[in-house]
Amino acid sequence: MARPAEFDRTEVLEKAMHVFWRTGYNATSVTDLVDATSLKPGSLYGAFKSKRELFVEVIDTYAAKSLHRVTSAFEEATSPVNGIELFFNRFCNDLANDEIGKGCLMVNTMLELATEDDDIRLQVSDYLNQVEQHFLQAISEGQQQGEITRTLSAEDLATSLMTTIWGLRVLSSKRPSRDKYNAIITNTLRSLNA
Repeated sequence: MARPAEFDRTEVLEKAMHVFWRTGYNATSVTDLVDATSLKPGSLYGAFKSKRELFVEVIDTYAAKSLHRVTSAFEEATSPVNGIELFFNRFCNDLANDEIGKGCLMVNTMLELATEDDDIRLQVSDYLNQVEQHFLQAISEGQQQGEITRTLSAEDLATSLMTTIWGLRVLSSKRPSRDKYNAIITNTLRSLNA
């Protein structure tokens, strides 16, 4: 009986993530994944069943890491607005340091697969909804404390922040200067002022 192949699943998912992130789901071949992970096709299929199942696990891994970063920004914050500011500063640092302009795996996936695969669309939507819930909670607390405007509902402001994230991800492909990112953060925070 053949011994199952041994490999570090986390490392394989990380390597596969970078391939999907760089080229997209449809343009990524099994050969690309085999080359990146150094697994033989049989081992790759044995562990993940299919390219799609590997991609679904990659999305889960990416979402968990991203949500941890969102949560940590709000946990470290001194106020609701400071949490939003910390999030956007870290987010824009990541964008500014992205030398190839690959953007966000979640946003890229939504743009590529939303009309092709309902399950993946729902998976990505769930992640994005969790990020929006963090904003909603911070905005609600900020409104109660008089730190954030009440001229718009917390829901509308949270949606606006999510739209800013999408816009920044698309803008990042142009590789703007850090000053451009800073101006966007300043204007975003100004829109929340009570």
